[in-house]
Amino acid sequence: MQSKEDGLASSLPIQTAGQPPQPSLRAGSGAQVCIKTGYVKNGDTMVSKVAAGGGDETGNTGAVFVFDQTSLRLKTVLCDEGLLTEVRTAAACAYASKLLLGVRAREVQKVGIVGGGVQACWQLRLLLAAGVLPESCRTVVIKTQSKKSAQEFINRMKTSTYLLDRIWKFEHYEPVALGGEAFQKCQLIHTTTPSRTPVLDARDVTIPLKTKSTKEEEEKGGRRESNFLHITAVGADCHGKCELDPDLIERADLLVCDSIPQSLERGEFQGLDTTRRNDLVEIGAMENGPYPSSSDTAYDGCFSIFDSSGLALQDVEMATFLVSQTML
Repeated sequence: MQSKEDGLASSLPIQTAGQPPQPSLRAGSGAQVCIKTGYVKNGDTMVSKVAAGGGDETGNTGAVFVFDQTSLRLKTVLCDEGLLTEVRTAAACAYASKLLLGVRAREVQKVGIVGGGVQACWQLRLLLAAGVLPESCRTVVIKTQSKKSAQEFINRMKTSTYLLDRIWKFEHYEPVALGGEAFQKCQLIHTTTPSRTPVLDARDVTIPLKTKSTKEEEEKGGRRESNFLHITAVGADCHGKCELDPDLIERADLLVCDSIPQSLERGEFQGLDTTRRNDLVEIGAMENGPYPSSSDTAYDGCFSIFDSSGLALQDVEMATFLVSQTML
């Protein structure tokens, strides 16, 4: 249960099939079907969304069922094949990154993307659409399971029929252990994988310096010169999934999520140390940003992480808008 405006908006417990503790589906070990239901008190609709994906040979699929709150009857079915979930997820992440970067968004020089699926594509599209990045920032460092899959993603973007997909300049992720820079020159990183082991750690990034780094910190990695860093983690959406190394999370100044109970249960922060759980902030409580009244210098040395586990309320608002536009 989640609440907004004293309980006027409600999200029911999420059901996920195909992932532990439930048995796997025939589509493959990574396949899952997620059902989210929500409504707004005294609203016109109640929405149940079924979103599936992650199969060995499947793309995303699904549908959104829209019920009338007054008659309780099925009003319409949005057969979106998962598209609406893809877009609203990327839109929510772009909004969060823009809010948490604050005035420093205009100084982002490189973007890091972990993952080469359809969500990685939508993340880049919405970062542009939401005006998160300055015009000078069109360089992406891409990391996937292999150089081959990364190049396949790059090729898809370069040959996309959508013009803005083709404006990006891509660089391959090169591990620090092999002499590469990883994401050390990226000020903004979005992770979009279904991983159950960390795909990003402190050695991959440049953690902002507030004070002079110690020798121990330098040897540990991730303590080099930088002004700010923001990471938006998208992939963790059920028990056992994670994308960020615990040490990386521990070193962040701001830990923000869309829903604290949901993030702790099935999001990126489900393994968060009990001492830091009180540090978690829901983004709905930060509509003016982390430093709303401060000058540019308030963001100096800031390292923030946002966990997007996805809200049923997002589906409610999305479906309500679409129905209002198509059933006039």
